[in-house]
Amino acid sequence: MQPAPRRWRLSDAEPLPGLHPVVGKVLAARGYDLAAASAFLDVTGGYHDPFGLPAMEAAVEAITSTIAEGGTIAVYGDYDADGVTACAMLTRCLRASGATVIPYIPNRMTEGYGLHAAALAELAGRGARCVITVDCGTSSVDVALGRPATMRLVVTDHHLALAPGGSPPQLAPADALVNPKLPGSTYAFDGLAGAGVAFKLVQALETRGVVPAGSADASLGLAALGTIADMMPLRGENRVIVRDGLPRIVDLPGLRALCEVAGISPPPRGTDIAFAVGPRINAAGRMEDARLALELCLCDDPDESMRLATDLDTQNRLRQQAVAIALAQAEEQVAAIDDDAAAIVLGDPEWPMGIVGLVAGRIAERYARPTFVACLDPLEAKGSARSAGGVHIVKALDGAATSLLRYGGHAAAAGFSLDPARFDEFRELITASVGEQNAGLERIRDFSIDCEISGVDVTPELCHALDQLEPSGQGNPAPLLAVCGARVLGTSTFGSDGQHVRVALATGSGIVEAIAFNKPNLAGHLPRGRLVDACFGLEVDSFQGLQRVRARLRDLRPARAVALSGQPVVAAASARGAGSPAG
Repeated sequence: MQPAPRRWRLSDAEPLPGLHPVVGKVLAARGYDLAAASAFLDVTGGYHDPFGLPAMEAAVEAITSTIAEGGTIAVYGDYDADGVTACAMLTRCLRASGATVIPYIPNRMTEGYGLHAAALAELAGRGARCVITVDCGTSSVDVALGRPATMRLVVTDHHLALAPGGSPPQLAPADALVNPKLPGSTYAFDGLAGAGVAFKLVQALETRGVVPAGSADASLGLAALGTIADMMPLRGENRVIVRDGLPRIVDLPGLRALCEVAGISPPPRGTDIAFAVGPRINAAGRMEDARLALELCLCDDPDESMRLATDLDTQNRLRQQAVAIALAQAEEQVAAIDDDAAAIVLGDPEWPMGIVGLVAGRIAERYARPTFVACLDPLEAKGSARSAGGVHIVKALDGAATSLLRYGGHAAAAGFSLDPARFDEFRELITASVGEQNAGLERIRDFSIDCEISGVDVTPELCHALDQLEPSGQGNPAPLLAVCGARVLGTSTFGSDGQHVRVALATGSGIVEAIAFNKPNLAGHLPRGRLVDACFGLEVDSFQGLQRVRARLRDLRPARAVALSGQPVVAAASARGAGSPAG
């Protein structure tokens, strides 16, 4: 199989009047009229009533009763950044109220995702009278039924998967089940992250005086981090949480230390969280134990915070190395797959389970095919799936359910497990199931470019104008800009292994300094004097009081006469190696 060809789509929309020309062009390219753009740029929006969420009243009652009785509360999270930040958030707030709190994060390798009966038994043995789940628990029917008789269970979650065959979901019988996606929910926004739902619980608890005044404001940094790291759409209430929370992230000593280790100057931007902070939080759960990340989020001592942040940075480097090795091996397997295969299904017993989702994401993006990657452990193979081409991953897994032990997730991503002896059977079933959804769909990678500019436009002033569109992320991507017919002035590599590339491009009457991370072979495609088109995001790099603008490359292609505005141009095969450097 060959990488999917790439296609640029250049908007032909006229800039909206009354705005910075590039900002007006970006918003117009995204379909905003002047009224919608004004509403989008208005940063005075507030929050919805937390008691509008299903069972929020019952959740507050269960927690209040436990605290009044002097009972211990356990907060049961998940091992990703969303679950870790939500667990830390509730632990901090409830401890501030005087409650005895046990934070608990399951181990990805030995326990796996979700609520576990053995863990509840252990927590009961440690005196927990009430367990609050965050980012999990909605579908844990049997575990909730079998919990210790005296244990209250409050589930806060944002996942909701249909049962196989599309039948209504089974819901855990808890004292309270708080989830904006529940059938019949009338809450105004259903796109909250697990950390967002936990934040709404903090708001409700503060309203009733259960936790100290100011608890919700103090939780915004963790809520923003979890929302971005879990790739939730930055619209509606998520946009408000992230907008207000980004400046608060460095209020916590642990997260301030992590930003410092990652080379991020406060306040962090959404892209800083997505590409630097979130991956370091996630690295702990992928490589060893997410409790290291939890300790960091709970730590208030600056020296200890720096030690923990350094450990997380080390874990992240190990994660990067493991992904690079597995990705190279995965590419060898992909090369043997037919170009017209509906899905990519890969497995290896040596791939760490904690990184298979990252490998699946990279492969799905590069080849524009739904991808299923498994660690073929001899006892139980465990894998992750990532969508492409509009395929609903869970519905695809429904079609292969007879070969699986368990699976779950949502339209874009899922996890699954199976007997490794049935992996070939699974490959056949899932390929056929995906084919039923995407038969005849075009396999291509689209780059929707908001605005073409010249090198002279690349200034700190433009970056500050584009800040009006922040916070950017899922559902509100950072503006994708392009320069066409740029001449390569020079190319160099940097990084410990020369894995990153820096290139200077002359265009119009200006020069664009661009960087591409983890693309060591790119330099060979950029000899001095070559004419290229480049698309990128912009960022300001501040050093010793000076501001320098650089472009983070997304794609390059040989320069050509661009088609009529708004019309697609498919990239030539020779440019494939330069695709998506930011990845």
